[in-house]
Amino acid sequence: MTETISTEGLRVCAAEEVPLDEGRTVTVAGRPLAVFRTSDGFFALDNTCTHMGGPLADGIVADETVACPLHDRRFELATGRAVGHDCGGVAPYLVEERDGDVFVTVPLLEGARDEDAQLATGSAAAEVVPAGGESPAGSGG
Repeated sequence: MTETISTEGLRVCAAEEVPLDEGRTVTVAGRPLAVFRTSDGFFALDNTCTHMGGPLADGIVADETVACPLHDRRFELATGRAVGHDCGGVAPYLVEERDGDVFVTVPLLEGARDEDAQLATGSAAAEVVPAGGESPAGSGG
């Protein structure tokens, strides 16, 4: 049996980088996550829709859910549970805002690669990609 290790929250972006009722893609330990901001706070889910792999961070946020932009499959922001379809849910992650920054806790498999462990402990930065895939201003990429 593979064991997972919970990690301390990793800073993934500044809170101001995620507009209200929108999502942003962040990559943590090689895993694409979608971070959303609503009037209820921040949420983080796997970024890949279970139906056909659409990018959930680019989806429409409404009624405490996000709809995949490809085929409108909905997922609860708080739990990742599928809403109105049987394609399965997506994994949710613990997320919190502290002092204007967003932190996400991502479980890593025991024995994860060294660079994964560095990301989990915050000794390396997470990558943030705005909705639509364009590079953040000043990132050079």
